[in-house]
Amino acid sequence: MKRHFFLRLGLCGFLLATTTLVYSQTPLVQLKVKEKSGLFGMSGERFATVALSNQNRSLPLSSDNVNAGQYFYFLFRPAGEWNIDQDFVNEELPKLSLMQTEQKYPVVWKGDILSDSLGTSLLLGFTKEIKLHKTFVAQFQLGEAASQGEYNVPQEFWPGFSTLTGILKDAASAMEEKRYREAIPLYESILGKPELGIFPEQTEVRAKRTQTFDVYFEEQYTGFLSTCLSEKLKLKEKITQVESYRPVFQFVLDSLPNPALNITEADPAVKAISSRAATAMAKLASMRDSLQQSLDDKNVRWIIEASISGRPSYLYKYIIEALAYGFSSLEFADTTEFVTRATLSPEMQAQLGKYELLESYETFLRLAYQRFQSRKPIFPEPFLENVLKDSATFSLPCYSMLKAVSDYYAGQFTAATEEIFKVFRTSYEPQISARYDQMRVLIGIREKNIPVDVLKLIDEGTQAEKLGNNDLALEKYRQATVLSPGFAHALFCLGRFYARSNDPIRAQTFFQQAYQSDSLYLSAYREAYNLYRKGGNYKPMIDALTDALQHGNDYWETNINLGYAYMGDGDVAHAIEHFQRALDLSPKSYQTNIQLGLAYQTVKDYQKARDYFNKAIAIDPLRQEAVDFLQKLNDLQRAGK
Repeated sequence: MKRHFFLRLGLCGFLLATTTLVYSQTPLVQLKVKEKSGLFGMSGERFATVALSNQNRSLPLSSDNVNAGQYFYFLFRPAGEWNIDQDFVNEELPKLSLMQTEQKYPVVWKGDILSDSLGTSLLLGFTKEIKLHKTFVAQFQLGEAASQGEYNVPQEFWPGFSTLTGILKDAASAMEEKRYREAIPLYESILGKPELGIFPEQTEVRAKRTQTFDVYFEEQYTGFLSTCLSEKLKLKEKITQVESYRPVFQFVLDSLPNPALNITEADPAVKAISSRAATAMAKLASMRDSLQQSLDDKNVRWIIEASISGRPSYLYKYIIEALAYGFSSLEFADTTEFVTRATLSPEMQAQLGKYELLESYETFLRLAYQRFQSRKPIFPEPFLENVLKDSATFSLPCYSMLKAVSDYYAGQFTAATEEIFKVFRTSYEPQISARYDQMRVLIGIREKNIPVDVLKLIDEGTQAEKLGNNDLALEKYRQATVLSPGFAHALFCLGRFYARSNDPIRAQTFFQQAYQSDSLYLSAYREAYNLYRKGGNYKPMIDALTDALQHGNDYWETNINLGYAYMGDGDVAHAIEHFQRALDLSPKSYQTNIQLGLAYQTVKDYQKARDYFNKAIAIDPLRQEAVDFLQKLNDLQRAGK
């Protein structure tokens, strides 16, 4: 039967008196390596220490140097008055092994025998299959007996200890400085490293992570409540600050449960925090909506009710004209969608910015979109009614522009068409008239049930033209006119294609066919007029526009273009007649007053010319054109011409 002699030595094992304090902290065991022998036991017992070490024999030991290298290293040193020699290494040392969980691990590497002030020593290497965090035994076989010593290696030498302590130190520092969002991933990095699972601190770290979420959430929630109750913050500032807590609460909801770390709401502490975060998120949404509603009301109520108390009256004029212009720029092709990609002229954009009206403008657009989504009229009552009352204030037909858009999206096409013609009648902006002519054409397409294939061909032609594939575009447009010969819009698209391709003769042919097929096609008349004017062909220009008037197109644009045509043809009297008609239709047209001034200057009626130049200056004092014409008129009169 084997006999075992146990010498249990822990962190502070038995050493020779000459051992230093640092070395005394080394985990070691003392083993008997030789029994008494000889006559009367004259050859006494021998003992040796087997101490945990590292590949460089360096002190003090640390987790890093103990676990570095290919093996776990132990320093074998005689205890007492004897020395290691090569015979001992060859014959006796193989009796030394380490044992853990019934597995025996022999020496797999040996260093050289070294001598120092303490005597001889030998560095030994054992496989890293040994687990330092678990108890293991050193054993020296003595015949049928065995001398054994048990190791319980302190945590400070376990693999990963320096990593663990470094992370815990950083986490503690972050917590102390209230950098909770930095502390959380530090704790998670410990929990996420399987090799650190050997440390009993894992359970504590898991709890600290949850506690950090708790502290972080409570701190942020207190700040949120303080913001909600603040009476010093303006609405917009309060909304911004309230909204800043959304990602905070969402972070807690999303990140606190972490299945990858086996942390779920089955943990009561986790569930409690998640529940409070969900409640906070609901409160935030409610508060955000309430504040936004108050801000929206503040931004648009004065527009809806035409209430200018506390605001100069010109601000109402500016915002309504901007809204009319913006809504006219929407994409009208699909009444099932309301895309708020409204565009403003650079001048209007700058004007709204100058007078701090952009927020009101954008809010009004957004609310119109929300009303459309809710299947409500896009404008609330009594917005349009008040715009109508103040129509005289605006330079453009803002009421009709807005009413047409409202009716169009409500599917009231007859009412929308009536307002479109009112826009044509007085609008002095060809671009705006063109937009509403597009709306009129789209209404006509619906009412006349134009085949889908024709519309598809036009759309394909437009896309091909944008991509620079003119041959394909031409083919698509031509196919559309063949499939629907009297469809004015298809003819117009083909004419416009030829105009863009610098083929004015073919372009004019199709523009004429377009307005002959649809005598109210204002855009077709406009494009025909532009081609005639570019070529200096005034008489056919006069014929086309006279035909437009005869078919009911008695609009500002038709009359002023006829005035230009008569001026070009040398018929100043008829030019004045049509300029005057254009001015009667749109009295606030800067351009029309200038043209009348130039016409009267041509017939040397300088007083009337001066009057109209002055009227133009009164309409827009910031524009230079009328001022320059008046200066030239003064020079002309001084010269006696």
